[in-house]
Amino acid sequence: MIGDRTILEFPRSGTTVVSFGHAHDVLCCIAAGPGGYPLHILIDTGTDPSAIDLRLARRIALQMGGSGFGRGAASDMVEFTETELPWLRLGELTIRNLFAPALDLSTMPFPVDVVLGYNVIRQISLQINYQHHWLAITHPDVTPAPISERGAILPMGFFEHFPALHTLVIEGQHIPLVTLDTGSNSTLTVGPDLAKPLGLFPGAANVTAAYGTGFGGSSTVLQRSCPEIHLGPFRLPDVGLDAQLGLVGDLARTGRANIGNGLLSRFAQVSIDYERGWLTLDPGEQNDITLIG
Repeated sequence: MIGDRTILEFPRSGTTVVSFGHAHDVLCCIAAGPGGYPLHILIDTGTDPSAIDLRLARRIALQMGGSGFGRGAASDMVEFTETELPWLRLGELTIRNLFAPALDLSTMPFPVDVVLGYNVIRQISLQINYQHHWLAITHPDVTPAPISERGAILPMGFFEHFPALHTLVIEGQHIPLVTLDTGSNSTLTVGPDLAKPLGLFPGAANVTAAYGTGFGGSSTVLQRSCPEIHLGPFRLPDVGLDAQLGLVGDLARTGRANIGNGLLSRFAQVSIDYERGWLTLDPGEQNDITLIG
């Protein structure tokens, strides 16, 4: 059995800034770590705890602990083995003794060596600049950056360990809880119980099928365009809506709804602050987003 001994060492300024890639619409950065090669790092608010690719864990001969099965977005049987990564350096931030169960990440549609999840992200304030593709990883004691006149701070709760909001309205239907998932490149995903009332079912008008891949497997998804949603004080037009076809995985649970980078990246800047319980959304000059109060 391996316990979580994860430690974060911040630079003297309390902040490090790193760039993330343009491809795949996820927060993927490059970091240094054991093994002598650059590592592809996914910053994922939808993962608890962190994770490491099983192939990397074996290549650098990490000590393994207990094994078990977890739940992914589309699977209830994601096999993992407990392990710990001695160190990881992301920009000027050093992470030591990273508790990151090893699992097969080879099915991901982009290269991922390490996923930084709840046990890391809960210890930071995360500022995402989608306009210029950089992340500011900040110690919680550092004063948050100011926002523009068009921005807003929303109270943020949690669903289990995932950041969540209670202020989403889709075509007039209030969604009681929606999680925020920076590891997803989807726009807005709903579970089966919400999908049918929102017109997401086989044979429905303007619904198409696609294929989605995540931790532990893949699934068919149904998708359509939604003319308008309200997220807190913002009105966003023409938002992609999808639902997986199947009754397994985290997103098949009752009441599940999930916002991915496809929606978050409509804003110029997003800040997620676990300690303060804040989500900051700033559309900048994105004129298709309306601040309605």
